[in-house]
Amino acid sequence: MPKQAKSIVIQRPVEDVFAYMDDVSREPEWQPQLIEAEQIPSGPATVGTKRRYVSEFLGKRVENTYVVKVYEPNTRLVVKTTTDSVLDATSDIRWEAVPEGTRVTMALDGRPRGALRFVPARVMESTFEKEIATTLKRLKERLEA
Repeated sequence: MPKQAKSIVIQRPVEDVFAYMDDVSREPEWQPQLIEAEQIPSGPATVGTKRRYVSEFLGKRVENTYVVKVYEPNTRLVVKTTTDSVLDATSDIRWEAVPEGTRVTMALDGRPRGALRFVPARVMESTFEKEIATTLKRLKERLEA
């Protein structure tokens, strides 16, 4: 699956946007496919922290665990799935101060594993593209409300 990336500008300071997005327990509020999200261990994130997600993907319950690879508060977060996940994926989120507030850019690069590897590539691409767009839209709505 080719890399999918989208950006949106949110009319809030970088520190506010980052703090909201960095709270893993709040991710189901703005990521529509998420059912559960937890950070292991709890507390402040660092490189090596794990994030476990349960989501619904193409009508199926899916569990993935990501490990934080890059953690630069207010700037960048990169997480990569562990080998026991159903996706081999890397998510790269960047925050940038702009005159209107904060530009958030989300990029996802990945390939399905297990049963998901039989899903046609175009379906996967389309699904991820829509999910990123919906996620950013919900994030903007929540933070600008």
